[in-house]
Amino acid sequence: MVYAENLSQPSIFALARSGDFQAISYLINSYLRPQGIYAHVGLQGRGRLQVLVEFQTEPVADRIIKFICHLLWKLNSPTVEGVQILGRYTGEGPVLWKQSVRIVTPANQVRRRSRSGTLDGLKFRMFRTLLMMGSALSAFILGCWVSYYEVSAQLPQSPTPAQQNVVSSTLPPKRPEQVQAALEVVPVVQHTTIQKPNDPTVTLMFGGDVTLSDHFERVVGDDHTWAFEKLDEYREVDVAMVNLENPLTRSTLRRPNKQFNFKADPEAVQVLASGGVDIVNLANNHAMDYEGEGLIETLETLENAGIHAVGAGRDLTEARRPEILEVKGQRIAYFGYYDADFHAAGEKTPGTNPRYDERVAADIQAVRDQVDWIIVNFHWGVELAQYPGDWQIELARFTIEQGADLVVGHHPHVLQGAEIYKGRPIVYSLGNFIFGGNSRTDYDTAVLKVSLKADRKMKVEFLPVEVRQYQAKIVRGQKGDEILQNVERLSRIFEEPMTSPIVLDAPSSSGVRSVDSKPVAPASPQLPNLSQPTEASQEPEISEDVVDDSGDAQPTETVNLPPQLAPASEGSDSVKPYIHDPFIKDPFISVPPATPQSTSTSRGDNDQSWGSISFALSEAEVHGDRKGRVELPPIVSGVQERGFNF
Repeated sequence: MVYAENLSQPSIFALARSGDFQAISYLINSYLRPQGIYAHVGLQGRGRLQVLVEFQTEPVADRIIKFICHLLWKLNSPTVEGVQILGRYTGEGPVLWKQSVRIVTPANQVRRRSRSGTLDGLKFRMFRTLLMMGSALSAFILGCWVSYYEVSAQLPQSPTPAQQNVVSSTLPPKRPEQVQAALEVVPVVQHTTIQKPNDPTVTLMFGGDVTLSDHFERVVGDDHTWAFEKLDEYREVDVAMVNLENPLTRSTLRRPNKQFNFKADPEAVQVLASGGVDIVNLANNHAMDYEGEGLIETLETLENAGIHAVGAGRDLTEARRPEILEVKGQRIAYFGYYDADFHAAGEKTPGTNPRYDERVAADIQAVRDQVDWIIVNFHWGVELAQYPGDWQIELARFTIEQGADLVVGHHPHVLQGAEIYKGRPIVYSLGNFIFGGNSRTDYDTAVLKVSLKADRKMKVEFLPVEVRQYQAKIVRGQKGDEILQNVERLSRIFEEPMTSPIVLDAPSSSGVRSVDSKPVAPASPQLPNLSQPTEASQEPEISEDVVDDSGDAQPTETVNLPPQLAPASEGSDSVKPYIHDPFIKDPFISVPPATPQSTSTSRGDNDQSWGSISFALSEAEVHGDRKGRVELPPIVSGVQERGFNF
């Protein structure tokens, strides 16, 4: 699912005026949403809209109806001729009130006349008919026709400059096509290649570590469709992301003092493109395996394939630059960070985006009020550890407090747990996805699916995945349940474990989320004051006798209230960008049921006997250039040391 960049899209106002009900929904909700009211807009029939208004505190129905009708009238759309407005409490409760309204505007009056011919043609045909009829009947019809014509002639044929100014002042301004980030102005990319354009919900997918080199090349060869062939779910979402752990380069300049330097031929980018990947995280410990030359070629290869990258760049400004995508009217900012002590980008040197607390905070706060969603990727932690370190938990929660909506972690190569903090999810590790850096071709993992709504509600869920010969697919039944139960077990260490799936309501819409913030009882919504029209023809026609009780169209979409989230604990006073102590709450190691019979790393070896062993690595092993070997604790007797290609 590769998209095209288009910075000349029509404005929201132009789309709404053309009859685009999603744009109309955006305009209506830009006023109602701050008042705790949300409107679902759909098509009821030709020229007729249906607006389902949901609220927690019931507003005055007449004011809501008049406000929506007045906004539609000021829009002056030639395609909108009527609207049915229904009101109910948030959820699936009964409809409390409804009203059908005919919208008469100069634009749709012109359209009506164009469907039945010009006014001059109507005059001629009427005059010719009158000549052929008797005088009494002719006089009656002529009187009715003249009366109709006089009433129609009183309507303005086009909005006056004053009316146009009123429309411009009451509709929200067009959003800028760029965002001011911490270091620079960043363009907003219009993501136009989507699977379900009529569905206002934006869907995202996140996968774990991807390496298309070494063992992957030997097993899969040049079949660029193999890895994602059975994973339609990645192509069906609006934006899909992975953590790419190898440069796409032909460079031979290996980074010194590293045992495992990954790279794949630039042609391998077709694996990602055919699989529906739209954006990758490059803030990781392998992005610079072939130095700056390899990173720059990787960035160019991805760009030519229409795939975005975050977390690395030709210099610090590019490495720190967020990717801003606008999808179905919702703007999403992506960030990526890696350890500040290793191959960090400089003012004029390529590298990865260094992780400093103050920079993370500045980056998020700079764009918070200019976008709808912020997603932060961290490459962090201890390889093969099933639980994150204390410093990771502190950093993740700190990131949410600064305004992030989702934190996604990588690097441990195994699944870790997830938690809900201040109403937003933190996923500490998605494990391996398509990881050819290891000879193990068959394993189980999971991907993360996120659904975003314009009212800032989000649905988050894990999808269980089995990988066989480096080919991934969603797995159902008992196997899928076992994978999800494992994630649930790993999440129990948190104060508020993330269940899957879960629907989360919107926290504070902007700014830093205070640790001491408390829920406030919803106040009675107040609508903005509407300017009163000066002429009778400027007010939308509201008529009780046009209500159609026989055709109650049921709304096509419902939004369930999420469970009430318990307040989280106080955050730490400081956040450390490096590991001090591993955060392992289970026993340090579990002895496998049987001693491994072989330590061969060739393809097809039996890795099952190692599945229950957890390794806690030192700080140097985590952040230095790994030698590929780990020291096993003395408690495991008779087990030979083994190299892991991470």
